[in-house]
Amino acid sequence: MSSRFGRKAFTLVELLVVIAIIGILVGLLLPAVQSAREAARRMQCSNNLKQLGLALQMYLDTHKKLPYASNFVDSIASCGNFALIGNPHHSGNAGLLPYIEQNALYNQLSFNESIDTGAAINRPLLARRFIPVFTCPSNPLAGTGTRADGANFAGFNAPVQEGMYRFCGGTMNNTMTTSRDCTIASPSFCLNADGGINGGWTCIHNSPGSIRGLFARGVASMRFQDAPDGTSNTIAMGETKPHFSEFGGLWTWNVPMTLFSLKLNSTFLRNAERTRTVSWLNAQGHASYHTGGAQFVFLDGSVRFISDSIDYPTYCLAGDRADGKVMPSLE
Repeated sequence: MSSRFGRKAFTLVELLVVIAIIGILVGLLLPAVQSAREAARRMQCSNNLKQLGLALQMYLDTHKKLPYASNFVDSIASCGNFALIGNPHHSGNAGLLPYIEQNALYNQLSFNESIDTGAAINRPLLARRFIPVFTCPSNPLAGTGTRADGANFAGFNAPVQEGMYRFCGGTMNNTMTTSRDCTIASPSFCLNADGGINGGWTCIHNSPGSIRGLFARGVASMRFQDAPDGTSNTIAMGETKPHFSEFGGLWTWNVPMTLFSLKLNSTFLRNAERTRTVSWLNAQGHASYHTGGAQFVFLDGSVRFISDSIDYPTYCLAGDRADGKVMPSLE
């Protein structure tokens, strides 16, 4: 009777087969789970840019112009004599605060003092404060508030919010010491192909028309009519990897916009990531932790993903507000 109703136990071989099958299933499921999580993070990142695009449009409706990237300009002899402006220094991101449900923070900030280390009122308000809409959840360094090498961002003596979405500074001539990601053979704007554009970086007070992006340092503040290429063809903001630039803080007033002398997901930046080095020249272009490209919000408020294999001149056209050329598809 006992042999008739007794239960046969698993043999060792059967148990190992079951374990192997479970292992294979887990191995198949984990990438799917990770892919689903990244898809959710990418969607959140897209929503962040959508909110920032709406904030820019509300700012434009209120002030009849876009905010400057910062109110700082360099005192450079070649730019001619001019009165220094923008002191105390501020980041244009501060102007967006009322339009992203951060009115309380905006009302506490003092615009009678700079927004960085020497600001007795602003410094404790901004230190270690991280605002979700400015944070890409795919960025593994999000929330550290410091550079990749562990140091504080330039101008700050404490961790501060990283600038993961940066104003588009547009195309610029090659004022760098090397050609960055551009080559002499490339018909890119970065090589000064259309006669001297400076990307909203230097001497803009002498030649505001030379600013080819929607944002710049100093006195430039663009309006809808200053984007004759069309609001759906002109990048307003896009993703960056701020932790590899000393000027990567959200509130920085020095070089607070991207420079299109670097390709999307630049090889220079990728090398900096491997070596964990920090260089604003290498990290000032658009980039992201999403596979294959980065997300951008255009002046019309639309959010689009641009592949990092995009033709470089086409990419430059998207960053240039007034090139007057037909822009090929970004898809």
